[in-house]
Amino acid sequence: MKQPFERILREICFMVKVEGRKVLRDFGITPAQFDILQKIYFEGPKRPGELSVLLGVAKSTVTGLVKRLEADGYLTRTPDPADRRAYFLVITRKGEEVIEKVIERRENFIEKITSDLGKEKSSKILDYLKELKGVMERNFSKQ
Repeated sequence: MKQPFERILREICFMVKVEGRKVLRDFGITPAQFDILQKIYFEGPKRPGELSVLLGVAKSTVTGLVKRLEADGYLTRTPDPADRRAYFLVITRKGEEVIEKVIERRENFIEKITSDLGKEKSSKILDYLKELKGVMERNFSKQ
């Protein structure tokens, strides 16, 4: 019988994700728009076509989402010096604040959960998670 690692990890990630995204209501941002902001926040400026590939959505979908984010001041366009027809999407300080609020909400949620578990159990779980992550990184292949 297979161990339920994947299912449990998926369910934990889902709960943390949902808790963090509750913040989006305060900013009027959809989860799809948040995915764009998050990608740029963590990986740096992107072209719309790159976002389309990374997020697995049509370029026209990215265009619509970006227009709203840009109009609301969460993103700006910066010309690509190598190709005057192209541009990069850059997150603004306002966009960064959204990401930071989501992270803060997630951290508070996890802090509450781990405090409910107690210091000793939380410490052991964290040690096991670090070890699991290390093993996964050694066995992870980027394709």
